[in-house]
Amino acid sequence: MMYPRLFLARQLLTDDGIIFVSIDDHEVCSLRLMMNEIFGEENHIQQLVWQRHSGAGNKAKYCATDHEYILVYAKHLQVIDELRRPLTKKEEKEYEKKDEHYSMLGPYKTREFESQEQYGGYAGYQYKIQCPDGSTILNKWRWQEPRFLQAQKDNKIVFTEDQNGKWQVAYKIYQKESRRVLRSLLTNVEKNSQGRTQIREFFKEYHIFDYPKPVGLIKHLLQFSVNSDSIVLDFFAGSCSTAQAVMELNQEDNGNRQFIMVQLPEPTHEKSAAHKAGFVTVADIGKERTRKVCEKVGEGFRVFKLDESNYKNDTNFQTDDSQTYLLKLAEALDPLQAGWQIEDVLYEVALKEGYPLDSTFEKVAELSTNIVYRLTAPDGVQMCHVCLDESLVAADIDKLGLTKDSVFICRDI
Repeated sequence: MMYPRLFLARQLLTDDGIIFVSIDDHEVCSLRLMMNEIFGEENHIQQLVWQRHSGAGNKAKYCATDHEYILVYAKHLQVIDELRRPLTKKEEKEYEKKDEHYSMLGPYKTREFESQEQYGGYAGYQYKIQCPDGSTILNKWRWQEPRFLQAQKDNKIVFTEDQNGKWQVAYKIYQKESRRVLRSLLTNVEKNSQGRTQIREFFKEYHIFDYPKPVGLIKHLLQFSVNSDSIVLDFFAGSCSTAQAVMELNQEDNGNRQFIMVQLPEPTHEKSAAHKAGFVTVADIGKERTRKVCEKVGEGFRVFKLDESNYKNDTNFQTDDSQTYLLKLAEALDPLQAGWQIEDVLYEVALKEGYPLDSTFEKVAELSTNIVYRLTAPDGVQMCHVCLDESLVAADIDKLGLTKDSVFICRDI
């Protein structure tokens, strides 16, 4: 099941697209081999380690497993410059000071220049630094001396005196150089417990969905990998944590990201809290959660189900009985199945004509008899007209102002 989905996912990715796949320790080796085959080992970015929970787990027989893996692959790694996220509004407020580099690098903050092993994991570089009064300080510093001297020449080093007259050395960190790089060890992002708390906000039942991914984890990954107008696809949508993450991220930075959630109608267990609450399938849970999030943030979404075509597919029939033949022939004059619905047919027409599912249908006004819909793609350029009436009225069709280049789709033959 995984191979065809991943193969299709690669086709759907943009050239600078990135895929994240969460997996536990039991399957990570097999998945990585599969991803290498589909995406190419050269497009492997990282195998992230996500701390999914902490504490508890003492009942484990051998070892309490606190982590999962997230495999990260690009479609074409060579076209991706970097994976960095912008600063949050809270982080931006830390940068309050300005100097002559402001126009190029923005405001700055300062950080202690003395080496700290917890920051870099190394002992530092020992040399003397001359202070403004001519005195010197011998210590272990973060950078090698040539880099420090260049920064000092560029006025990117700050000296201050403490209450005891002792010199303190700091270096400037500029806002425009401080976009955060993705770390391979995810210990400071939301864990499974937060995911359970988040879904309870929308459902009264305690165990409506097992192990939903925390919204904060997905938002964290999206901040490094998508633009403000990207389309995010999750083809194992589950409870639709990804949909919530996309909408919340848009609220935070005024983005216009869109999401596509794909979930098989996997049945819920008859004795589960979800089934007792009326959610027959996992997809039902995801749809309801997305609706509730939309109500909260003032957004909207559409739901599509894979179904049989509205078009008849039994036109190739054979019979020796003339009456049966004539009856079948009469039925074949109408291409649509019995019981078809207008909205279903309109969207099927859109797909058959190459329009995306977020196209719009607008009923054409000022027509006397016929009902005609104007189908418009999101780009506003691709457009056609659709009429599902049994017969056309010439006077109405004339009002559409169609030209020889116009596309008009109808049932009337």
